[in-house]
Amino acid sequence: MRFADYMAAFNRYDDAALIREFWAEDCVMETAGGRVLRGQAEVLALLDRLHDGVRETMRPQMVIEDGVHIFAEIDMDFTAARDRPDFQFGALKAGETVTVKVFALYRIEAGKVAHLKTATWAPGVGVTRAG
Repeated sequence: MRFADYMAAFNRYDDAALIREFWAEDCVMETAGGRVLRGQAEVLALLDRLHDGVRETMRPQMVIEDGVHIFAEIDMDFTAARDRPDFQFGALKAGETVTVKVFALYRIEAGKVAHLKTATWAPGVGVTRAG
């Protein structure tokens, strides 16, 4: 798996296709908040909740790949299509964007994400501006 291909699929905003194509069935995702998700269905459910009325766009700042691991520093832009007062990175009104710095460590097995660990910064801290 190449990160560039993953990012292109991620930025097409079709979470179900992304999970099917790039994630192992028995994948594990550990979030910055300490949540552990197991299997494609749990990861997809998280993305469905996060992306409900919000478009997430990945802007990698640095990527290191060795064939088994991918480490990426990513500025994630979250743009609201509708008001999301309950959004996990702060209330958003339709049309507003918040950017969050994410560090992500992927372990790849058989060409798919087997394990992902993420760390996030506070919204707006240490990020670049889209442009």
